[in-house]
Amino acid sequence: MTVGLLSDGWYSILTGLALLFLAYVLGGVSWDTDPAANLVAIAFLVIGSWHLTRGIRAEFRRRPKPTDDAA
Repeated sequence: MTVGLLSDGWYSILTGLALLFLAYVLGGVSWDTDPAANLVAIAFLVIGSWHLTRGIRAEFRRRPKPTDDAA
């Protein structure tokens, strides 16, 4: 891997966190101000959670399992 580049798992984790933050911000908008903001917040929450779990699974799958050479 080239130094300075993020793996696909980390891109997915950071994208998921950004979407969850946007969902949090849009969730605070009152229904009278913008009715669509809450619906978009729910969509961002679902998509952000999916990205986050996908990235975490990708990062844990990449790590090699330790070998037990003591036996």
